Amino acid sequence: MKLQGVNEFNIFVAIFCVLTFQTLFVCSKPGPVTLPTVTNVTTASIFLCWVAPLGGNVSYGVNLSNSGQTRQLLTDQTCLNVTNLNSSTSYSFTVFAVAGDNITVSDAVTITAFTKPGPVTSPTVTNVTTASIFLCWVAPLGGNVSYGVNLSNSGQTQQLLTNQTCLNVTNLNSATSYSFTVFAVAGDNITVSDAVTITAFTKPGPVTSPTVTNVTTASIFLCWVAPLGGNVSYGVNLSNSGQTQQLLTNQTCLNVTNLNSATSYSFTVFAVAGDNITVSDAVTITAFTKPGPVTSPTVTNVTTTSIFLCWVAPLGGNVSYGVNFSNSGQTQQLLTNHTCINVTNLNSATSYSFIVFVVAGDNTTVSDSTTITAFTKPGPVTSPTVANVTTTSIFLCWIAPLGGNVSYGVNFSNSGQTQQLLTNQTCLNVTNLNSATSYSFTVFAVAGDNTTVSDSATITAFTKPGPVTSPTAVNVTTTSIFLCWVTPLGGNVSYGVNFSNSGQTQQLLTNHTCLNVTNLNSATSYSFTVFAVAGDNTTVSDSATITAFTKPGPVTSPTAVNVTTTSVFLCWVAPLGGNVSYGVNFSNSGQTQQLLTNHTCLNVTNLNSATSYSFTVFAVAGDNTTVSDSTTITAFTRPGPVTSPAVTNVTTTSIFLCWVAPLGGNVSYGVNFSNSGQAQQLLTNQTCINVTNLNSATSYSFTVFAVAGDNITVSDSTTITAFTRPGPVTSPNVTNVTTTSIFLCWVTPLGGNVSYGVNFSNSGQAQQLLTNHTCLNVTNLNSATSYSFTVFAVAGDNTTVSDSTTITAFTKPGPVTSPTVTNVTTTSIFLCWVAPLGGNVSYGVNFSNSGQTQQLLTNHTCINVTNLNSTTSYSFTVFAVAGDNTTVSDSTTITAFTKPGPVTSPTAVNVTTTSIFLCWVAPLVGNVSYGVNFSNSGQAQQLLTNHTCLNVTNLNSATSYSFTVFAVAGDNTTVSDSTTNTAFTKPGTVTSPTAVNVTTTSIFLCWVAPLGGNVSYGVNFSNSGRTQQILTNHTCINVTNLNSATSYSFTVFAVAGDNTTVSDSATITAFTKPDTIRWLNPTDVTTTSILLSWTAPQKFSDSYKIKIMNNGIVFLTKETSLNVTELLPGTSYTFSIAGIAADNKTEGDPIFITDCTNTAAVINATCVGPNYNAVLNITWQPPSVPYTRVYINNYTVYSPATSYVIGGLNYFTTYTITLINTGCGGNSTPVVLNCQTGITSPPDLSNVVLVLITPSTTSQTITFTFKPFSSSNGPVLHYAIIVTSNTANEIPDKSVLINTYNDYTNGQTDTYVATIIDVKSVNPAELSVVIGDGNVYNAYVNGPLDSTKSYKIAIAGFTELNLSAGSRASTGALKLTL
Repeated sequence: MKLQGVNEFNIFVAIFCVLTFQTLFVCSKPGPVTLPTVTNVTTASIFLCWVAPLGGNVSYGVNLSNSGQTRQLLTDQTCLNVTNLNSSTSYSFTVFAVAGDNITVSDAVTITAFTKPGPVTSPTVTNVTTASIFLCWVAPLGGNVSYGVNLSNSGQTQQLLTNQTCLNVTNLNSATSYSFTVFAVAGDNITVSDAVTITAFTKPGPVTSPTVTNVTTASIFLCWVAPLGGNVSYGVNLSNSGQTQQLLTNQTCLNVTNLNSATSYSFTVFAVAGDNITVSDAVTITAFTKPGPVTSPTVTNVTTTSIFLCWVAPLGGNVSYGVNFSNSGQTQQLLTNHTCINVTNLNSATSYSFIVFVVAGDNTTVSDSTTITAFTKPGPVTSPTVANVTTTSIFLCWIAPLGGNVSYGVNFSNSGQTQQLLTNQTCLNVTNLNSATSYSFTVFAVAGDNTTVSDSATITAFTKPGPVTSPTAVNVTTTSIFLCWVTPLGGNVSYGVNFSNSGQTQQLLTNHTCLNVTNLNSATSYSFTVFAVAGDNTTVSDSATITAFTKPGPVTSPTAVNVTTTSVFLCWVAPLGGNVSYGVNFSNSGQTQQLLTNHTCLNVTNLNSATSYSFTVFAVAGDNTTVSDSTTITAFTRPGPVTSPAVTNVTTTSIFLCWVAPLGGNVSYGVNFSNSGQAQQLLTNQTCINVTNLNSATSYSFTVFAVAGDNITVSDSTTITAFTRPGPVTSPNVTNVTTTSIFLCWVTPLGGNVSYGVNFSNSGQAQQLLTNHTCLNVTNLNSATSYSFTVFAVAGDNTTVSDSTTITAFTKPGPVTSPTVTNVTTTSIFLCWVAPLGGNVSYGVNFSNSGQTQQLLTNHTCINVTNLNSTTSYSFTVFAVAGDNTTVSDSTTITAFTKPGPVTSPTAVNVTTTSIFLCWVAPLVGNVSYGVNFSNSGQAQQLLTNHTCLNVTNLNSATSYSFTVFAVAGDNTTVSDSTTNTAFTKPGTVTSPTAVNVTTTSIFLCWVAPLGGNVSYGVNFSNSGRTQQILTNHTCINVTNLNSATSYSFTVFAVAGDNTTVSDSATITAFTKPDTIRWLNPTDVTTTSILLSWTAPQKFSDSYKIKIMNNGIVFLTKETSLNVTELLPGTSYTFSIAGIAADNKTEGDPIFITDCTNTAAVINATCVGPNYNAVLNITWQPPSVPYTRVYINNYTVYSPATSYVIGGLNYFTTYTITLINTGCGGNSTPVVLNCQTGITSPPDLSNVVLVLITPSTTSQTITFTFKPFSSSNGPVLHYAIIVTSNTANEIPDKSVLINTYNDYTNGQTDTYVATIIDVKSVNPAELSVVIGDGNVYNAYVNGPLDSTKSYKIAIAGFTELNLSAGSRASTGALKLTL
């Protein structure tokens, strides 16, 4: 309970005086201070001064209060600096003087003042238009403030007031600089903070009417109309494909340079205020730069009716193209999106002028044009023919094509070498050619540009071969002539041979320069005409002629029909065939003479007697050169007669007869001996003969005649008579010969029994063998050796011997050994062997194939057998031949194959990653198998096959293999020369092609390299039917210059080291990223939704992906706007938006925007005004999301508080409370509460007047009236009338409220409550009280007063009365006053 000093005391005194003395008693106290003033105010202090009261010395007390809290300061000075205050807070200062007793105080003087608000901070301009600037700042710490904003421009200042921390300043001039000075104003609307100044420009008005007035390939001249308002400069943002540049200018025109040609540029023009920051709304215009001209126009494919025209696209944006083409003044136009166009329906061999220009994407802006002139292809020439051919020239003609004027080109080639001739005529004599050579003539028409040519027409012709030379007949038989000639210079030819006799002509063809012409007539003259035939089997050379005779047939049956000692008359039978003459060669002892005759008989004279003459007779053809095989006859001239026959030795069984040999050649002799009319004949080579087997003692007549060496021709005989002796053995012969033995037999002589002696000798050494048989096997001889055997009969006495008979024979040579083939070619086998032991021998070699046998003779142990067929098995039988050229050894046989011809044209016809299918051309002649050696990195393997193709498997991929192919003869040993081909296996397929990085214009492609050898890679990528190729050595490649949001098909293949062999391809399809979208804006925001809108990129995106970055939620749409709902209020959301390609997977680069949903209002807001405290307790619940702060009237409450106490209020007062939630979404919708503060003790009483009603005053009662207490702190519902008899008391405390009249009369207290007045049901203007009238209020009895006493009366007013259990006042809101 607060004591109210002076006023209450005066009331007490007034009552007292009335009761006792009826006079006024005045107590001494200091006079009040006057003129309290505040002279200096800061945010934390107020400097307070006042005027001292008149009177004695006093000190001063200053009670300062705020929001119900009071503190007291004391000072001796009339000024006091009150510190530690809250800024912008209203303080009530009650100043009173204190008397020297430090108890007695003067009446108080109250002054109210606000501390200075703290300055606002962080003033910002958050929204600017052409006529307004939305200004915000941060409120200062401290009490509630309002704000003043002074805005000035060009010396003119206005002031605006607001209770908010943001203010939209309107009615401004556009593009104008304004200075804003912001200050806080305390609740007294007088005290202001230090000011904070910010300068901002209003937004300029937008420029209008942007136009493009001049366009080049690299620049666009842009103009616009300036906005109304202040001075501005201008910014121009130019963008293309998501890249933006900015240019600034002070002019309303700008030449924008360094642009890409044929590119669409979006020009966004905006005005810039003088701060170079504030910009107007932009105005956008889109224009294309002029495309660059196409370059390098080329004609890449020309037909008779079309020209395929290509050019190099200009640098710059996407363009289409126009092509104007004209001929003879008529012009047509074609349009295309490609850099190539096929212009059709043209005339052949005609010149056309093509003007190509580029058209930008607006289909309006075109480049400078580029012109190219081209001819259409002439029609092909037809019917090329060869009209005249020589050995060095071919005369060629053809039919001209339909169409324009043309000239002609003739390409002629042979063996890969090509020459070209030009002519204006339809015939051309091509000279300086090689004879017998095939030439391919390609004839084409040439248009007037001398460049454009028609399809060619080809004809092949051979030049005439040169004539063969030097035809010769190198071997002639009776029925054949082996004809040879020299090949003509020039190409490969075959040959024709026409041969004729007696007007009949035949023709033979051959590929060789020799020909055996058979089935001819012997001894006949033939004319042979030889000519070369070119490879076409049609073109022939001039012929060369030779005449030759066939060999005459041999003469037959030569006979010596008359022989003398000096002549031989020789006859023969003429051969069949033509007319011949004859030659007779006769020889003796190595001397030969020749006689010629036209007859079939010839007497050869002047011969030696008894001489063997060899007569070789041959027919001679009419050319006197060609001779037949000769026929030989040997004849002896007749010997001269023997003379002087004599018997020189006679035995019983033999007569040894001798005679003188005749002159002349060697002769033998015949001895005819007879006895008893029986005649016998003996022959001998000696001039003596032992005639044996005679009957002893028998007379024999011996007629002796010489016998020439032929054992036929005999001389005239000479006769002698004698007794005979035994005769010699006859007819020695060799019947069996081995290498070491000769089995010798003879005929026994007539006569008695005899034995035989055989003398045999070699090289002067003789041995003798005896036998009783007429055959003897002579052994231990040397092989291949000539032995002379002399055989004689031996009489029974083993002494007397007959004349001997001699025979010469060779032993059989030993067989050759170790025949080997030491060198083999396709046509020859070089054969060697080891010579046998023994004498000198020559050798015979019989070789055969397929039943045909030939023989070769040689003196050497090696022989090269030639003219064989390749790949053929030959059996070689080798035998030794003794010196008699008759005796041969056992043969030794060896079989060998000739070498196969080499395979040709080995080709890899099918290749996989692990195999190469290899084929070749078989060699000519003979069955062969094949071997294939294949190697890689030094490791070789071999495969065998019977076929001309082989699939070589189990190879490594992408690897180079060397294949060596050779033919193998039937013996599986003999191989041909090898042919080598190198091929790569197919690389393995690349795997896992992946687009690992994608941009709007590129796709970075990677793949896994295939197993196997080193490879490079090819990448074919295509879109809309157009394919390009890139090569690389790496497993990744960045494919650039692509179109955005476009599907590309990438085909990747490995390329082997030969840069030819490629793997199977792997294909992947990928989209490039879409272009980034533009101008993303939130266009409509609520507490739970944000409508996002954007501009589609220049290049199409199939759809869009919107992602809420806060929670990862994703939306897809094909529209250019999306209302994102179910958001939390007052929440900052960041959205990313990216275009998505048609694969619904490939995303463009996102753009981001952050915005807030509108802030939600608080919910369940309540307010309570508690009693006894002049505050309002505000409570609320926040919205469902976090919030930052709540504005409550002029107060700010920060999260997470959900209540706030507003102090400094008046009791029992209704206040309108506005709650505004604030967050990133701004201020919420306000929530308004009507709140009443509670009650408290009635306010201090300064002028309570008690009016005594004298007529009602008795000795035991006092009646008075008073006006009700102020209800500003709540309605005063009860009044307690307190009576005290202790007049020295001041205002009693509330403890006396429990004292009753009974307590007083019982002496327990001198102060009691007389009665309580209940006025809650009425609202009187004045209250009347009678003390002592005896009424009762609960425990209180209003007993009578004692007229002998003085009383003080106090009145307690209750805004709330609480009675205890004893019905006494215990607590409540009351105010006591005397």
